[in-house]
Amino acid sequence: MNVSRVFTGIFMLVISLAFLGAGIWMQFFRLSGYEPAQARITKIETTTSNHSTSNKHSKHSHTVYVEYVVDGQIYAGPSDVWESGMTEGQMITIYYNPDNPAQMGGETGWLGWFFIAIGGVAVLGSIGTMFTGRRQ
Repeated sequence: MNVSRVFTGIFMLVISLAFLGAGIWMQFFRLSGYEPAQARITKIETTTSNHSTSNKHSKHSHTVYVEYVVDGQIYAGPSDVWESGMTEGQMITIYYNPDNPAQMGGETGWLGWFFIAIGGVAVLGSIGTMFTGRRQ
């Protein structure tokens, strides 16, 4: 067994497991214990940053501000939710922390599954790196 392949495989495995763990946390545990609430989008702020003189390389980021009510108290702030097609005044589902309703988050959507898929494939690749190749 090639020692450098084993060390490379172990290094890749650690990184792969970090991606896999992050995806599992995002998809299944990040909003654990949070309660759903309907929130109204009050403002969508779009920031454009240009990385060159042409507009072909500009990057747009969006901040969605929402307002929601918990036990008669109004809470407002930026949400981590963004989907194209969102409009001001639209109602969306957010999740708030019942112990501190000002803390909110949105569903992860495809991002958690993306990290799980990348991490899972990378785990298989790292195991393959450790145990394949020419024996000496």
